[in-house]
Amino acid sequence: MYNYIVYGLKIKSDIEIKEFMKNEDENNDINIVLGQTSQDIKDMICEGIRSFYSKTKIWFHIDNIATYYITDGKTILVEPCENPDETLLRVYLMCSCLGFIMLQREQVAIHGGVINIDGNAVIFTGDRGAGKSTLTTALRNKGYQFISDDVAATYFDKVPYVYPGFPYQKLCDDAMDSLGYKREGLSTINGEDKVKYVVPAFDSFYDKSAPLTSIVKLEVGDVDKVTIDKVIGQEKLILIMKNVYRQEFLGFMGGMTPVFIKKCIDIAKNITCYKVTRPKEGFTVNEQINLIEDTFINIEEKAI
Repeated sequence: MYNYIVYGLKIKSDIEIKEFMKNEDENNDINIVLGQTSQDIKDMICEGIRSFYSKTKIWFHIDNIATYYITDGKTILVEPCENPDETLLRVYLMCSCLGFIMLQREQVAIHGGVINIDGNAVIFTGDRGAGKSTLTTALRNKGYQFISDDVAATYFDKVPYVYPGFPYQKLCDDAMDSLGYKREGLSTINGEDKVKYVVPAFDSFYDKSAPLTSIVKLEVGDVDKVTIDKVIGQEKLILIMKNVYRQEFLGFMGGMTPVFIKKCIDIAKNITCYKVTRPKEGFTVNEQINLIEDTFINIEEKAI
């Protein structure tokens, strides 16, 4: 039995997840158990059905990996296939399963990387291919600590905060090349359209919660140079709700509840939001970082 803590959740697991931070406290919020799914689920898989979603019960099957059954925001049952890829088996636990757990618990989690800038959490979100991991890794290489790679799990205590994730980042081939990373010895994930590498980043991981002050949405557009624009009013709330982690499944789960929407509103009221747009061609990470530093670090200096 293994004890971990990630996204503020204390986890007791039958499966070793080496990427997660160990936890000495044996009290737990979540149980990850090895077991058998029901015959009904097995029959549906045989019929070609690969997933089912409801408010309190979710299951999905990944061929040659495992069937995952998530219930009541508390339990993840895993039935591995024969000789599964152990890295992929863990990745679905680390990403999709915990994403569904947080939706079931009505915990607002934003799809994006989180960087600690001057003691505050800044979330970098955006669609696939917008450059989230490339930018957050470049910021990390410049000396900024990262709080989470792909999921920003929030909570509210007078102001919004982000819980720490785990000290690994997932990078695609383009990012590996652009940032000069070597591939030897790294675990790989075969995603939907590209291979990603699991890169350890213990030295630059910030393992504490931090107040959330800003969300930056990254976009690719018809521009000649990188631009940054402030998002205001209702558009802030829309930005948050559209970038909730695994939000594409909320419709199958009954949609966003009033409680969940209230949490999104509370976040929107207490943060600033920006859109950073980069050109379609060229490597512009340095320009993006310059704009971000001017926005979040040099404001006080300019005021003086």
